[in-house]
Amino acid sequence: MTDCPDASDSGRARVAVPASPPAACNLLLVSASPRWTRAVREAAADIGGGVSSCDARDAVIRLAIPAPRYSHLLLHPGSAGGLLNELVNLTVGERESNTEMLLLGTQGQLPPRIGVIRSADRQAVRQALVPHPARASAADENPMRVTELREALAGAMIETRYQPIVRLADRQPVALEALARLNHPTRGTLPPDEFVPQIEDAGLAAQLTDLVAERALTDMAGPLHCAQALGITLNFPLGVLLVPDALHRLDARRRAAGVAAERVIIELTESRPVEDLVALGSVLEKLRSGGYRISIDDVSPAVPRVAELLKLPFTSLKLDKAVVWHLPRAAALQDFVARIMDLARERHLSVVAEGVEDVATWRRMEALGVDHAQGFLVARPLPAAAVPIWLEAWRDQPEFG
Repeated sequence: MTDCPDASDSGRARVAVPASPPAACNLLLVSASPRWTRAVREAAADIGGGVSSCDARDAVIRLAIPAPRYSHLLLHPGSAGGLLNELVNLTVGERESNTEMLLLGTQGQLPPRIGVIRSADRQAVRQALVPHPARASAADENPMRVTELREALAGAMIETRYQPIVRLADRQPVALEALARLNHPTRGTLPPDEFVPQIEDAGLAAQLTDLVAERALTDMAGPLHCAQALGITLNFPLGVLLVPDALHRLDARRRAAGVAAERVIIELTESRPVEDLVALGSVLEKLRSGGYRISIDDVSPAVPRVAELLKLPFTSLKLDKAVVWHLPRAAALQDFVARIMDLARERHLSVVAEGVEDVATWRRMEALGVDHAQGFLVARPLPAAAVPIWLEAWRDQPEFG
């Protein structure tokens, strides 16, 4: 079994953790109750699992950087320390987390996908730890109706997460990408690929873009105030970016939040090919003259006319995560990335690698001359209140070995 000291023992939460036990059942326990602690440890011993005990703040850090992977988070609500929503968002609130959340001893209605263990005995805990079927994808369910999508955009169903971007040269955090989530009352929390295409097909992309931008800019003045030196990346589909009113609405929201234009990176997301390079170039020039930075997302061989696009007044580009993942085994991708890096240097563009999930990939991107990294090695998408916790832990973490 592995234990991490509470923050009270060490003076601050630690990000470094012991290696995972080989067992498939690797538990993260947040509870100050001796009864629950004993029951969980006994159940884990019965099934050959490992238990790591820590406080809620350290649990946020461990789940924010998902290595090692925990099969379950077992949380006593009384030990959540005001971080219950953040722990929900980092487990069942992110489909890619693969960490089940089990509340200990709680009563009443539970959010979707959260389990409960009613009694503090080893048998009840052991039964709750049996494997469950994989979470169903929203693609396996009926598509949401347009009225549902409109309700989501009008109410509180749309949430924001923030994924950090760091500089490869010195590990310094440089920006946060604002990402949308749809917190559906019965389907649970859905990632963008499970609802954004439906929103775009329904002609509602502008409403979603405005809503996420407003939330993110407001958070920069509130929960993310500690990250005031960081940029904020906002995703804009091509169809939204080309609408003349889009820049005026963004400017109004940015000024209301008191965020400087220089801190905002507009990220062009291409759900459809760029047909009019001249029109796009004109919009980008206006953004640049207003002080904004502009990035092009998901650069890969699948992007039409990518060399021509990079001649437009962008300030940065992002390598698609599939390119980053498959690069070592694909000579064609290696040639593509070499050409893109040459173009980026020629155009003085900074380059972000998405999908950096291990140290080997980090080192590979460094060797290629990539400037910034984004991915699970750095952090998964975080709720706003978890960003300050991650920032402190990341800055205290030693260099990668």
